[in-house]
Amino acid sequence: MTKKTLMSLILLLTACTSLATEVYISRDANGNVIFSDKPGKNSEKHAVKELPSIPAYVAPPTAHQPAKVNEPSFNYTSLTIITPTNGQDIPTGFAGNVEVSGVLSPALREADTLYLLDNGEVLRQGRQTAFQLTNLSRGEHALQLVVRDKAGNTITSSNVVTIYVQRASVLNRSGR
Repeated sequence: MTKKTLMSLILLLTACTSLATEVYISRDANGNVIFSDKPGKNSEKHAVKELPSIPAYVAPPTAHQPAKVNEPSFNYTSLTIITPTNGQDIPTGFAGNVEVSGVLSPALREADTLYLLDNGEVLRQGRQTAFQLTNLSRGEHALQLVVRDKAGNTITSSNVVTIYVQRASVLNRSGR
């Protein structure tokens, strides 16, 4: 007989004997009720009644649905540009150099890419949420961060932040 079969047989016999256990009731010197599985002095046999029960619910079989091989549902909760601020002027002394920083929550998934757009055109892309822009032309720039999947579909996008780059002009010799 194998070990597994022997263990199963012992377990089955133990379960059967526990069902047939008799219960005895007695009282101690202080009048406390004592329950036991062994008869003692002044004990009475107690009839254990079966508790009413409701059979377990069996769900009706459903049509077999193929398992999904896609990733579990995932959503980014926020993407925000924190610097520069909306409406910010970039003075002439900065030579059109700006760092654009954002916050993405949760972190960027391995399969996705972050893009920095200026007026809808891609300026930079990568896995970081901070991009250094150099030598921006003077005028208005509408900056936005966008997360795209491998297929190029936009998953989430930030608020649009408009900045105004001031640069010296050769037409304005006074420097104003």
